[in-house]
Amino acid sequence: MAPLMTSDAAKRLEAYIDNATNKDSPTLPGAILHIVDAMNNTLFSHASGGTIPISSNSLSLIHSLTKIIGAIGLMQLVERRLASLDDTSIIAKVIPELSSGKVLLGFEVTADGKNKWNFEAQKTAITPRMLMNHTNGTGHSYFNPLMNEYMKEGWEARNEVVDPHRTALESPLMWQPGAHTNYGQGFEWLAVLIERITKKSLAVYFQENIFGPLSLIRTGYEEQYGGDITTQAGNGNAFWPRSFKVPDGTFSDIDPRVLETVERETAFPEGKYHTYSLGTGLVSTASELARLLTILLPENNGVDPVTKTRILTPSSVAEITSAQLPPALRNDSRVVLSAIPSMISPVDLESEHIDPEGSFGLGCGVQGKDRVLEGGAKGRSKGSVYWYGAANTEFWVDSENGVVVFVNGILWNDREWLSFVAGVEGMVYAGLEG
Repeated sequence: MAPLMTSDAAKRLEAYIDNATNKDSPTLPGAILHIVDAMNNTLFSHASGGTIPISSNSLSLIHSLTKIIGAIGLMQLVERRLASLDDTSIIAKVIPELSSGKVLLGFEVTADGKNKWNFEAQKTAITPRMLMNHTNGTGHSYFNPLMNEYMKEGWEARNEVVDPHRTALESPLMWQPGAHTNYGQGFEWLAVLIERITKKSLAVYFQENIFGPLSLIRTGYEEQYGGDITTQAGNGNAFWPRSFKVPDGTFSDIDPRVLETVERETAFPEGKYHTYSLGTGLVSTASELARLLTILLPENNGVDPVTKTRILTPSSVAEITSAQLPPALRNDSRVVLSAIPSMISPVDLESEHIDPEGSFGLGCGVQGKDRVLEGGAKGRSKGSVYWYGAANTEFWVDSENGVVVFVNGILWNDREWLSFVAGVEGMVYAGLEG
């Protein structure tokens, strides 16, 4: 039986969202909640606040939710036998810059106050699977304190926001591949892998193989990453800029209403720089992203419910949505550390009420057991696929209940977001029927 949202629950959700965005004392500058079932029927959709009039069709940066699109793209290449998840030779063949990288062990401060860095050679081959489940050994200058220290010289020009590929090229590994998890940078190398295999930019590849076949006209790369999605005809007034909270409790936009295009050097199948990122970079809408993610529900198993287009095989869906980490890594190293606490809040996936027994999937998290919210309220089910972006964009795909939930607050990394989403989540599951 298809799920339904009770009218009482819908009213409570609307009131809760409106209260969080009220003009007198807002917690958020705006919020969008969009929920669909496996057939892409809208179970609930509500938008409130915003520095522009917002709806489920508003464009916004989805940040790290880009990663699951990268996983979908790579799995398509696996299906075409152009790549293999556990091939121990493909990285050396296609990305020799990564396979030859050394592992940073630490540093000593010399008499003149400089850091003397200690390295060792790679002992384990990196595989495409490792790039997507965060066990490839790479770090991230925002999410690894030692890596941040290493990259401090010239930081303004070599960090993942300003130049993700230069940063990846100039970064050492932080662990032997397969020995630890560290969230983030593997997807920049996945971007290089896909572009070099296909000899196409990611923007072209995704348009030809995902966005175009599904007629997703408001999903694509932002101008700061070489794209043009927010300035395309029909999209110019739909972009909702990110905000941050200022000391007086009000909100200020981070982005201009029209994003400036940044030209990026094309360099596939060879060369140092590549045009597009996979750690971040995509723009989408609540309605389009939720619809795309319905392909991960078991009722669809890789098929878009609207066009009936197959995007993935069932086996590829199973790979993306399966727990990828062995227990030792799952329980030891899933904390997303913060190297810059003033900009990025650490996220402990093991903490109570989040995901104490969960794992990384491919480009996502996989819920380890039924989520129990504070006060005992029910949350998302075991096996749900989820992730979140730095500007408070979040999704989860709940196979047991047959729903895709997308929540967007576009507020830069605010701690109050976790409480807001938990409140939404409790109301959603209290109101679902079927």
